[in-house]
Amino acid sequence: ARYHLLTDQINVYSMARTAAAAVSDDDDDGPPAYTVPRGPRRDPRLKDLGISCMLNTEVAALLAVIRRRPDPYSYLPPAVAAAEEATFAGLIQSLKSLRGLLFQPRHGAWRCSDPAMYLKPFLDVVQSEESPPAATGVALSSVLKILRIDVFDECSPGARDAIQAVLTAVSSCRVERIADPGAEEAVLLRVLQVLAALLRARAAPLLSDHAVCNAVNTCFQVVQHAASGRGSELLQRTARHCMHEILQAVFARLPDIPAADAADADDLSVAGFGARCMADIFNFLCTLLLNAPDMVATGDGHGAFITEEDVQLFSLVLINSAIELGGEAIGKHPKLLRLIQDDLFYHLIHYATETSPLVLSMICSTALNLYHFLRRFVRN
Repeated sequence: ARYHLLTDQINVYSMARTAAAAVSDDDDDGPPAYTVPRGPRRDPRLKDLGISCMLNTEVAALLAVIRRRPDPYSYLPPAVAAAEEATFAGLIQSLKSLRGLLFQPRHGAWRCSDPAMYLKPFLDVVQSEESPPAATGVALSSVLKILRIDVFDECSPGARDAIQAVLTAVSSCRVERIADPGAEEAVLLRVLQVLAALLRARAAPLLSDHAVCNAVNTCFQVVQHAASGRGSELLQRTARHCMHEILQAVFARLPDIPAADAADADDLSVAGFGARCMADIFNFLCTLLLNAPDMVATGDGHGAFITEEDVQLFSLVLINSAIELGGEAIGKHPKLLRLIQDDLFYHLIHYATETSPLVLSMICSTALNLYHFLRRFVRN
């Protein structure tokens, strides 16, 4: 009797579960929702503490490199040692002053602090004529880290001046003073990385049109330097990739810029860079495509590319990327549109009849993108 009673209870329980499941299946259109319990939110003060520790590490590394002698075991007369110490006294004192502020209680977070306070000591090393190449590289790496982890953004006080100061320091970094080719290339690689990170930083929209054009010009100078035989294959590839990254970061902003009026006054200086610098960059790319034969390296050291096809592909890839990112927004900006209607189409038609299959493939891709995005602006 007990066995039959237990069996009946099990059957009733099973039927109840089946019925409940059927009702649940009818009412629920999708899989059951699972809630993942969230852990406690991290204290923002701990993030600020992490930034302080990071900056302290960068300062310590840079001080060590500046003070390091080429041969630490050689005897250095006291007068010579004092002279060397005096050469870097300003840079060392600036870094020490920053280190003394890192762990002091402050009103507000790092994001609410003026970035010039912690950027200037590193930028001074980058711009100094006396800095050893290794110190320049370490200082650039520190700036790169600050940009990548977004210690400051467009809302931070002094962000506009700070991001402009970074670009000025990087573009004016004198690598020609470096005698060792390996050390020179290491610094140039860091310069490229900082330029790419700068245009992708949260405060990048605060850059002016002139500043963005300066960044593109600096990157292209490294492209020329590497392609002229003075740089390794790694530097050449990195420079071209950086040029592509910068252009993508710039033209990705075009759809968010208000349409230009009849006077093409679409960029107010207070709003950061806009279509004006994009038109200048696009004009530069069209000119590069037009002057492809003149860019080929010659025996006397002039030129920057190995073959004419190399120049054409380089410029066409960048032009095509700009069109893909700008899209239909290009039609809202008369100066950009005129460059495509008049200059670009002329170059595409010209090279389509006398170039290699690879270049022709890029020309066809560019023409197809123009048709999809700007067909109503294309002339018959």
